[in-house]
Amino acid sequence: MGLPSYAKVLTVFTLILALLGSVGVFTYNVVDFERHLHRLAKAANEDRQQGEDNPVDNPVENPVPEIIPIRIMFIGASITRGEVSTGDRGYRKYIRDTLIANGSAVNCVGFNRFGDWEDNDVEGYGANRIRTITKHARQSVPALQPNLILVQVGTSDCFQEDDIDFIGSRMRTLADTMLEAAPGTTVILSTLVTTPHPDHEPCIVAANTQIRKIADDLVRANKSVTLAEMHYDQGLPGRPRPEDIGADRIHPTDEGYIMMGDIFLESIKEVNAKGFLQRAANNSIPDNGDDGREVEDELKAKAEAEHPIKLKLRRAALESDMIR
Repeated sequence: MGLPSYAKVLTVFTLILALLGSVGVFTYNVVDFERHLHRLAKAANEDRQQGEDNPVDNPVENPVPEIIPIRIMFIGASITRGEVSTGDRGYRKYIRDTLIANGSAVNCVGFNRFGDWEDNDVEGYGANRIRTITKHARQSVPALQPNLILVQVGTSDCFQEDDIDFIGSRMRTLADTMLEAAPGTTVILSTLVTTPHPDHEPCIVAANTQIRKIADDLVRANKSVTLAEMHYDQGLPGRPRPEDIGADRIHPTDEGYIMMGDIFLESIKEVNAKGFLQRAANNSIPDNGDDGREVEDELKAKAEAEHPIKLKLRRAALESDMIR
């Protein structure tokens, strides 16, 4: 009975490697490589024994991974919107352009539109606190069914001094709301960027401690969640520092927004590597955000009619307080 094919290959490779090793062609250890071949042969033999439809001479080709279209929702307050940045782009356009450059179709979704480019849909509302953004999420997420949600909210809670000890609890409610409304979605929570305002930075730091704990709890519960760390006090590079925040002491400079975009992009890589990203639910929203908004407009009109949000409109006064 002849040798199995993997054994023949092993024997030939061993002879060749011994010869080449003797004349110094390979600089690594021939014995180590031979052990590597043994491991490969053993694994191949085990695969064959587990599946009869896998003949030795007819290996199954590895399929090319599918590039999943990303229906992305940026949700939060004025920093999410990109206010005070050039063209009101913030980090949103940068993230979208980078994802497209890497081969993915992208459609930004949200019931708001802000910024000087076509696909500028966003679920961003200036000066809103976490509790109000949760109301918007209850209306928009079930209708639009994003498969990726990037969250940046909580700075207004600090500047408006809104029940600071329970910021984490409100963030958990927001996260649970989004995960339940779109079961196939992945949520990237983020900590808050620094502020040079000495009266409010302690709240930012305290809020971030709570947000990190909420993200950790959700990860431990096997939810499709990760955390994008935005604050420089954790010792990570590329985080906005006080000099990367603009004159209003709230919104990042253009460079600060790009730093935030890079941090979010690293988190998107992470959730993709973990296999979290799933194809978005089929509700007729196109994969490419440049292909029209008719369906999104219809979904918005229906959601706003069925689930109206009553808000106290006091943004001007709040912004005045926040900038002092």
